[in-house]
Amino acid sequence: MEPWERSGGRGVKGTKTSSAPPAPPVAALGDDLLGEILLCLPDMASLASAALVCKSWGRVARVPAIFRRFGSLRRPQLVGFILAEGSDMNVPYHRPNLCFISAKSRNPDAASAAADGDFFLEDLPDIDPAGDEGNRRYDDQWRLRGCDGGLLLLARGRAAVELAVYNPLARTAIFFRVPSAWRDSSHVARYAIVADDADATFRVVGALYWAGSSSAVFSSRTREWDMIESSDATRVLPIFSGCQSDGMPAGRYVYWRSNTKKSQDYRNKEKILVLDTETMVWSVIRPPFPPGESYCIADMAEHGGLCIVSSKDQCVQLWVRSSSAEWVLKKEVSLLKEFGYLKKQLPRDEWMKRVRILAMKVSYVYMEFWSINKPHSYLLVLNLNTIKLEIFPNKSTEPYRGPAFPLFIPLAPLPAPDDDKTLPGA
Repeated sequence: MEPWERSGGRGVKGTKTSSAPPAPPVAALGDDLLGEILLCLPDMASLASAALVCKSWGRVARVPAIFRRFGSLRRPQLVGFILAEGSDMNVPYHRPNLCFISAKSRNPDAASAAADGDFFLEDLPDIDPAGDEGNRRYDDQWRLRGCDGGLLLLARGRAAVELAVYNPLARTAIFFRVPSAWRDSSHVARYAIVADDADATFRVVGALYWAGSSSAVFSSRTREWDMIESSDATRVLPIFSGCQSDGMPAGRYVYWRSNTKKSQDYRNKEKILVLDTETMVWSVIRPPFPPGESYCIADMAEHGGLCIVSSKDQCVQLWVRSSSAEWVLKKEVSLLKEFGYLKKQLPRDEWMKRVRILAMKVSYVYMEFWSINKPHSYLLVLNLNTIKLEIFPNKSTEPYRGPAFPLFIPLAPLPAPDDDKTLPGA
């Protein structure tokens, strides 16, 4: 044994030797720990670079769960807002006019997308309706039914037998028809689109509340519908027989609002129909406020899962569930009190008479407000963590009070394993 290896920890010339074991090599990290490290990277470009370090890093970075969590922890790139005029009734006689409000992003990709995107469906490819005798009786225009991950869900004509998912940034479309069992009642089916940035795929969930309630999922992977065989669906879908709205995405969930204010069938009891797209389990939840308020559902892991963001008297409220499954008001932000400059910037007759919650992603709430007597409106983005607000004016001279959607740039998929160019020395 050398002198510096004896007990006492002293080395040559009285220096101390470290008793701690050497740090393990990066290659020794387990997949779980490596995944947590990758989630701490600042942006998508950093994750793409990390995926090229070596095969093991690339394999972990491409795990769909890791990729989805990475996107859910970062602010999505907002391109703008798509607004539709008129009612959100499911069977209009004509396609409502659309309005696009750019977010005027400083990000070059988002700015380019806002300038070049086909948000008015002008370049949507034509389809041959010759084989659709039932739908030829009606107009052949497309109506906007949903939006997620930069994709638009469309339905053609009043009967809505044919559907399409359109990418207005790439100008590409996938056309498909409703399930064959729904042809006679397709006009009353309600849909929701769920995009998956991890592999650039999507699913469309359809729910039919009449004529024998049923539900189905169309996958862009298989290009086919799969009927959802679930006792939960049979039990809860009839409750929503009067629902007039299409569904909305919220992370791994999609949900439909009962629209109590527009239907007297619910007897002033607002309900929310929710489908967990991972377990394919249906459920019904009741919000903690009376009917008539605007709200959206959000999937927030830091608050235990499903949350509700609502508006009341120009206040934004975040509701979370307690350990006893009761709704608790977690945060409340008064827009007019917190942002007093709104009153100074806007004429008195343009003060917020109606605040509509559109969506929530990460910690950002996307909403719209307008006065009763003015056709134009303002789009707002509120960061609930920092309490910072962005405002985008809609100066239209025509009211757009139909469905409204924020449009985002989807995350770019990581390069395929065959395309990896491992860094030297890895």
